[in-house]
Amino acid sequence: MTKTQRLIELMMRVYEKRTFTVEDMASEFGVSYRTMLRYLHELSGMGVPLYAEAGRAGGYSLLPSAARKGIMTDSIQPAADPFRRVLRPEIHIVGIEFQAPFTAVYMAKVMIPRLWSELERRRHEIVRQKQAGNSTGVTLSRSKIYRYVAGVEVSHLHEIPQGMVGLTLPACEYAVYTHQGGSDRAETDQTFLWLAEKLRQRGLEPNMTAYSLESRHSGDAQSMDIYIPLLDNAAEGVSP
Repeated sequence: MTKTQRLIELMMRVYEKRTFTVEDMASEFGVSYRTMLRYLHELSGMGVPLYAEAGRAGGYSLLPSAARKGIMTDSIQPAADPFRRVLRPEIHIVGIEFQAPFTAVYMAKVMIPRLWSELERRRHEIVRQKQAGNSTGVTLSRSKIYRYVAGVEVSHLHEIPQGMVGLTLPACEYAVYTHQGGSDRAETDQTFLWLAEKLRQRGLEPNMTAYSLESRHSGDAQSMDIYIPLLDNAAEGVSP
């Protein structure tokens, strides 16, 4: 198990337990007190809202207000640039996955940047990459489980590295918008919601049960293409 996977598991237990002691968590994960304390400090430094009671016998709590908070924050509304419609064939993705209950989706803001860092460190392990240097984020957020994969497109799902997952996405029509600015999670999600509303205004219905994509191009940290899947019965007559 990689360190990122261990921290994801720990974060999920923090969310489930809400209040706990270092000793309890150390025993549950089979590590020393000092190791668990280091993990908790690392989660806190990553942005997990933990409140600590001082002393070895003290406990930790997840701040209630943060546990209810979504990952959306106020951000600058994207410029009203036109989107385009694209039909993409079946694609295969290999990458590193994060899952959480939808009610705990705020944790994505903490973990997703770490997924991308680990992917860059390990992307040489992924074989049959289609576009060297490019990467694809895959997200499913409208279900009981929030799922995000930081990955790359491959020609076939063979030899998936340990600790990674493989996904096959069927052929689908997408609405594509070029998001300008940083890749902060809240800002990106704000663009998703803004684009979904624009689509409905033009008679197109997003398919909220399918995966959305974030296409990141090598050497361009200031923009990404956001792909929102469309329902098959989307209105006709809208210019591609």
